[in-house]
Amino acid sequence: MSTTLKPSAVSSGPNSSALCAREYSPRFPSGHTLHPSFLRLYHLCDELGSGGYGFVMTAINRQEGFEVAVKFVIKNKVPEQAWAEDEIYGRLPVEVMLLTLMDHENIVKCFDVFEDDLYFYLVQELHGSPWQKSERPRGQDGDSSPSMMPMLSSPPPLLSPSASEVSATDSEPDTPPQYSNQLYPSPLQVHVQIAESQLHNHVPHTLSEPENDCSITLNLPPRPHYSRRASHDLFECIEQTQHKRLSENQARYILTQVVEAVYYLDCRGISHRDIKDENLVVDKDLKVKLIDFGSATIADVSEPRPYHKLFYGTTAYASSEVLQKKPYQAPPAEIWTLGVLMSYLLTGMSPFPTERDAIEGRIVLAEEPGSQLSHDCLHLMSRCLEPDPEKRADIKEVRGHRWLRC
Repeated sequence: MSTTLKPSAVSSGPNSSALCAREYSPRFPSGHTLHPSFLRLYHLCDELGSGGYGFVMTAINRQEGFEVAVKFVIKNKVPEQAWAEDEIYGRLPVEVMLLTLMDHENIVKCFDVFEDDLYFYLVQELHGSPWQKSERPRGQDGDSSPSMMPMLSSPPPLLSPSASEVSATDSEPDTPPQYSNQLYPSPLQVHVQIAESQLHNHVPHTLSEPENDCSITLNLPPRPHYSRRASHDLFECIEQTQHKRLSENQARYILTQVVEAVYYLDCRGISHRDIKDENLVVDKDLKVKLIDFGSATIADVSEPRPYHKLFYGTTAYASSEVLQKKPYQAPPAEIWTLGVLMSYLLTGMSPFPTERDAIEGRIVLAEEPGSQLSHDCLHLMSRCLEPDPEKRADIKEVRGHRWLRC
């Protein structure tokens, strides 16, 4: 998929109060104004979440009335190695480039991209259900109250379920993104819209001033009180289930979708590098989409995958070689995260009570006696959590595993 945005003429028509970003969220700095063309198309609403690079809000498309998620990427928070140079559109975050190129049913779609002095705005599809106490995921048979295995009463593991603050946001990817003409059939097709201040002072060579100044009138509804919307992610989905774990059938259905997304990425030389329950949004029918490509890396598919020295992800999902601070390749580390994700889906806990267990690949699951997981399920998990990355399953093996093909 390619996202094409036609450059819009920007004028000084709207007054500064209409564009004041803090009218929509206190996260915006005082005095910052939003892109007028963005506000003409979208009305900002609630906050969905925040992370190391920025924050996400919901918005409504003014013309068609559907909701979207808008990720505000703070430019000066993006590490140097997470930028890419596009021959047409100049310097862009890797995440922006990737989201405008990818087209897969289990990867969130990007509709629009805007830019001002401080932020990139990624307008994406808003997928998933707002998970609250009253919500329950449907079973594969449509039952809204699936049978769950009760959790054992045991102390929490040292590697706990993921949270945004656990992410190693201070660790920067050490290998610059690598691009090849073999990766994509056509170059990036996205016209990044530039705010008025940039049009006057920082016009890239690929963009020019609009010839005709077109004034726009913004009829903004009254701004509601700032609010935080319930999360749509898989972590909250699992938390709202009766026993904080999913059935084996539900877990299989979810993992199959994640594996298909990873396979799609791997075939294009892309590694997400931060797959976890919080980066998967899910609806009541357990339809899953992968989000947040801020840690992603790209390599030439015709060359061996590069090694990385710095960890760039979430500690609870870090592979054995990462925990040992060894140079690592992204694809095997990605497979490890699938094994950890399986454990969270099926038991609500990490497969490793301690870091030493993770380093040695010693899996300890919180199962209830008499309700053990199937042999095929445990076999796939063990193949993903093989401590030796050379012996670990690759994405093709995982995708073809009998447990996912039941």
